[in-house]
Amino acid sequence: MSLPTLSRLLPAVVLPALILSLAGCGSGNGTSSETADVPYQMGNAVSDSTVALVVSSEYGSDTLTAQRYQQQVRMSMKRQAPGQQSEDQAQDTHRQLIRGFARQHALRGEAKAQGVEADPAQVNARVEKLKQRYESEEQFRKQLARNNMTIDSVRSLLADQFRQQQLQREMAQNFEEPSSEDVTAYSEENRRIRAQHILLKAGENAPESEVDSARQAATALVDSAQMDDVDFAELARRHSQGPSAQKGGDLGFFTRDRMVDEFAEAAYALSDSGDVADEPVRTRFGFHVIRLTNAGEPMDTTKARKQMTKERRQQAVEDQINALLDDVTVRTNPDIVSAGLRK
Repeated sequence: MSLPTLSRLLPAVVLPALILSLAGCGSGNGTSSETADVPYQMGNAVSDSTVALVVSSEYGSDTLTAQRYQQQVRMSMKRQAPGQQSEDQAQDTHRQLIRGFARQHALRGEAKAQGVEADPAQVNARVEKLKQRYESEEQFRKQLARNNMTIDSVRSLLADQFRQQQLQREMAQNFEEPSSEDVTAYSEENRRIRAQHILLKAGENAPESEVDSARQAATALVDSAQMDDVDFAELARRHSQGPSAQKGGDLGFFTRDRMVDEFAEAAYALSDSGDVADEPVRTRFGFHVIRLTNAGEPMDTTKARKQMTKERRQQAVEDQINALLDDVTVRTNPDIVSAGLRK
């Protein structure tokens, strides 16, 4: 039986300096890394070749070694599809790693400042659960030794993680309860609708002549689609360059967050089934002719309130963490950290 590596068992505990930040991270949407908005301050570059980055604040400082940082970069890149491994995507990965390290530094420091304690019984229970993944405690200890760790250091890291989690639970209580009006508006905004579309491709970097041609063709299709006796599905089958063409352009039911912003805004602006958007809608995919086929029903208000409350709790946590990060300074080694951030 092969032994699992500890980094696979507890990537967010055993290697705390390498935590990936999953909330509030860049989405790799192509925003220029030179102007990337970060919540922390950038300090002078690090020249020590053994150090990737250093974060400091009133809580003290934490250092991430070059070796550990490079390990986490490799792990992160392996999770991405080959088509996503562009320079922008690589820089976004580095920014996520920096943010995750700075975020943990701030949470650890604030938890200590507030006197947040971890339950020893919870820590011990988690350690025992870890041991069960090995054939014996001896094997567990050997694996720890390979990672330059001991059971006591694992307990310390687990306690640190639990303190941070408890702090975030307390932060989540600092949110504004949604009013009835808020819930009603949210229910309407998050209804599921159904639509058809015709896509004429024109990528973001397409030549201007190609863009103009697609725009003109889409405008003509809008005029045709708005005629009473025209079968939109047939138009889509004949002209659409999107994957839904053979289905008459039918996209099925969807919510606002499932579509790119420009498409969602235009589709949700239509009020009656059968309505066609007056103008072609440009997205990064090209030009869309959009027809609403089902205006949908507002989300159940009980569900809407629950979902809205959850989102507000999450946002409250992120807002408070970002406030902590305002006072954090990050110093990176430019030879190792390719985040494209201003120094």
